[in-house]
Amino acid sequence: MGLQATATHTRDGPSTRVGPVPANGRQTRDVRLAALPSAVPWARRVLRHMLHEWQVESMADPAALLVSELVTNAVEASAGRTGRDQGKLPMIGLAIRLTATSLVLEVWDSSPLRPVSQEADIARNRGRGLLLIDAMADSWGHRAADGGKVVWCELALPRASSSTPAAS
Repeated sequence: MGLQATATHTRDGPSTRVGPVPANGRQTRDVRLAALPSAVPWARRVLRHMLHEWQVESMADPAALLVSELVTNAVEASAGRTGRDQGKLPMIGLAIRLTATSLVLEVWDSSPLRPVSQEADIARNRGRGLLLIDAMADSWGHRAADGGKVVWCELALPRASSSTPAAS
């Protein structure tokens, strides 16, 4: 797999996106994690490993913050819920997908309740997750899936600087 540059046109003018593009145009890594606070650092570890493998480490910091917020929300949504097998820990799912133009992070949990933005509680250091996702991600949303929901966000791949000088 090599790097591929893709020319695009945006409202800001022409640009080029550079990134590794597999033959089928995308790669995915899926993992299941116990819905425990320890899922957050594990999700960041898996994410950083995949970004390294896909040669897009420059996305690591914003992507790690986003995956931390998504997984934290899924763990909290799963609190008090038993798994499909009674007595087992609830699980969450993480999908990390690299397409030709973006990095997509998806987190599944078993709660059918939609994510709701809350007013940030400075005293309790909570309530800012969806606000951060909304501010940092290029797009995000949620959908019903497999008896629960998936909350996802997307980050555009970094653009390479144009090698063509601007017209004077």
